[in-house]
Amino acid sequence: MSLNFVDSSTGQAVGSTSLARTILLAATKDIDAELNLKIRQVKNWRKEYLGVYRALAKTEFYQEQNGLEIARLGLELLSRSIHDDSGRDLTEIVEAGWIGDAQVETFIISGTEPIRPLSLAGISSLTDAAQIWSHEKLAEPGLVRSFKFLDAHKKLPISMDLLIALAGAAEYAPTKHWLGAGGTVAVVARNNTQRWLDLVAHARNSAGTLLVPVLKSRVPLDAISLTDEAIAQNAGLDICDDAEALAGWVAALSMTRKERIVLGQYAYAPGAKHILVQAVQDALAAKVCAKLPANRVALAWLATPTDSTAVPAEVLQDAQNRYASRSWGTKLRDLMLGMRKTNGQFFDTRFGEKLALIDPTSTLQGSSYALAKRSQRWRAYLANSQGVKVSYAIAPPAHTESVFSFKLLRATFRGAPAFGVQAFGVDDAAVAATALLIRDLHGPMPHRGSTALHTESAIHGGLWRMIYLPKSVWNKATLIGWTALLVADYKNDSRKAKG
Repeated sequence: MSLNFVDSSTGQAVGSTSLARTILLAATKDIDAELNLKIRQVKNWRKEYLGVYRALAKTEFYQEQNGLEIARLGLELLSRSIHDDSGRDLTEIVEAGWIGDAQVETFIISGTEPIRPLSLAGISSLTDAAQIWSHEKLAEPGLVRSFKFLDAHKKLPISMDLLIALAGAAEYAPTKHWLGAGGTVAVVARNNTQRWLDLVAHARNSAGTLLVPVLKSRVPLDAISLTDEAIAQNAGLDICDDAEALAGWVAALSMTRKERIVLGQYAYAPGAKHILVQAVQDALAAKVCAKLPANRVALAWLATPTDSTAVPAEVLQDAQNRYASRSWGTKLRDLMLGMRKTNGQFFDTRFGEKLALIDPTSTLQGSSYALAKRSQRWRAYLANSQGVKVSYAIAPPAHTESVFSFKLLRATFRGAPAFGVQAFGVDDAAVAATALLIRDLHGPMPHRGSTALHTESAIHGGLWRMIYLPKSVWNKATLIGWTALLVADYKNDSRKAKG
């Protein structure tokens, strides 16, 4: 099944840029006339879109009802603006799968090992990790409270949850650590024999249970006696191509299983495909929330720290104070490099809450990334307002293959620590993400301000508390990191030559 962007009013094909502008115009029309006019007047979207999303973030958090209405309108239009070849929009595709005949068989892989508590290499406890990261300005102070809760409650009932992990085979997804903690996870990932073999083997050697989807059209006649290798060869669903079948599988799991359904939305794709895969995820989230009672569903994301957002005013004030108190050596370096002070903006909400607007975005990520990630935050806040349990965990940049396969990004993050930004090791990031998911599902919800859902326990790798203007950091970090990579490559080549 092929999915395409269309103008929902005419049915004509459109590009991702036109789609984004149309959605933001519709979402802000009756909320912020000034912003709506600004969006209309943008001449070069790919150069000016970051300013639009920055202004939108302020509008969203100025008044809660504004943000919720923008989210509702934006998400509804996103779903109506993606059609398959037969003209069905995403809502219709997902509904057809939900009520239609099952197209997927489930194979159950059970582990036999004892539970492995979540732990970080070289750190004695999760609380210690949170204290270190908070002290180094890589995470918000609320993370210490969250991890203290986990250290004090070692046996939280995750057996009462079924994690449906969309893109659950991704490096950063909590799948493997969830299995290690004794949880049950239904993984959605494309057909890739080696990747599924790895997942199945990991599940066998864990304390958890893995549910593997296989399209009925791929199930062999001797399915009862399938080996793990045969299951892996036939396993998998593509989130976009198999959206209808996927919706049917989620429906079947929600009706045949007793656990709470936790829909984990972890998919990423390059370019405009990111909007498509995110829109399918969101259509599934909307359907699950509509079909199940609020106490039987939870939504989860690994949210990006590289989106313009509102934070408590203290976050920006801290960055400005640290900029003012730089050592003379750092000031000299910054002068030579042309570093500029962070340009966050303080503002009061309609009801007097002190917030700050920050913008750690980068044009390297592109406008499709901006819409896809903003739509996740829309759904998180909308679902939370409807009484649905939400885990919208700000997760740090990490040394994932998808990021570090690009030498430019590898160089940037190698040089970024010089300016207070740190990419995490993949395993540390995945452990932290799993810990936050468990805490959000079974701990008390934060009640510290209008931004608490995404700021309370954020692990942002320093991006939110960076003392410099992000635009002035990235090219300097790349330069520093590129030099380090060239030196490392030279040394490696020298060792090979000597060998």
